[in-house]
Amino acid sequence: MALNTQHIDDELFFAIAYPNQKRRFYLALVFSVLLFPLIAFAMVAGTIFLIVPFIALLIWLGARSFFAYLVGNSVLVSSVNYPRVAEMTEQLKQAIGYDKRVYVFVNESSSFNAFLSFMFFRRAIFLNSELLQKGMSDEEIAWLIGRFIGYLRARRQDGVLGMLIRAASYLVVFNFFLLPYERAMVYTGDRLATTAIKGNVSCAVSAMQKLFVGRELGYSINPEGIIEQQRLIRGTFFGFVSRMATPFPHMTSRYVDVMVFAKAHFPEQFARFDAENPGLPVDLGELGGTRQPLPAKDGKGGVGRPYGWAVAGATFASLAALVGFIVKSPGAGGSLLEAAALQTPLLSSSA
Repeated sequence: MALNTQHIDDELFFAIAYPNQKRRFYLALVFSVLLFPLIAFAMVAGTIFLIVPFIALLIWLGARSFFAYLVGNSVLVSSVNYPRVAEMTEQLKQAIGYDKRVYVFVNESSSFNAFLSFMFFRRAIFLNSELLQKGMSDEEIAWLIGRFIGYLRARRQDGVLGMLIRAASYLVVFNFFLLPYERAMVYTGDRLATTAIKGNVSCAVSAMQKLFVGRELGYSINPEGIIEQQRLIRGTFFGFVSRMATPFPHMTSRYVDVMVFAKAHFPEQFARFDAENPGLPVDLGELGGTRQPLPAKDGKGGVGRPYGWAVAGATFASLAALVGFIVKSPGAGGSLLEAAALQTPLLSSSA
């Protein structure tokens, strides 16, 4: 089976990425850099006392054991078992521009769901058996797999600095500022999957409806109802509170964002979808997670390349200058250090 896919190079990636991703990347990077001294100290101290290598060994052993458990208790998608899904995954990887190996497992479950898991350096997509039963088109399955591969491409795009952000997230301290970037990459993954299947928004929306309520009831959902649900929580305080501690956006927000994205980047596909759903609100663009800029005529619009190293360098310089000011300033931290130094001999002499 050959999918009708569109190749996504770096220029197209930045043109279609979630509009707020660059800003959220900068925000997450600044707070990750603030934690870098703590991360570096923990790694150095842990290495000296063999804590970090021991923990890494435990994680590696656990990941390899879990992978072996999966191989022994579920079906690994390959050229022999589910070759259609295996071929589809490779085509999506090539189209989206992600060249690392991604394992796909099918496990028995009555729920209609799929998820991505990391096992040390292995990446695995889990498809519940319900997904592969009748009622799912090839393009719907492709979109479900493609959103995970798109997310992996978004993670890879920021390289070492992205790894720094993920390392900082394990410390939890600044996750309030780090998780918005993670949510932005989830949106980008959805957009990359939609682009890979050439903007077939009807397929993407249908797949998401089935994620909401299952394969059989997914056909009965009216998009207007989901859009109105998004209207109820968008911009509200409790809507914000309900998502601030999770790396995933609300499903209603992702649902609307796919439509808003397709309307801007794939107008012909969206026009057909709109004709099939004549009740879509005219203010649909206002209900997405962010305002969607129109693509530039040269195809290089969108969020633009993030200058992460410049931001990281500026943050390091600012942090070093602040520390230097506190240590040396006679009116601030320096005076406290000097006072402590002067009081020590007085206390000892009085004793």
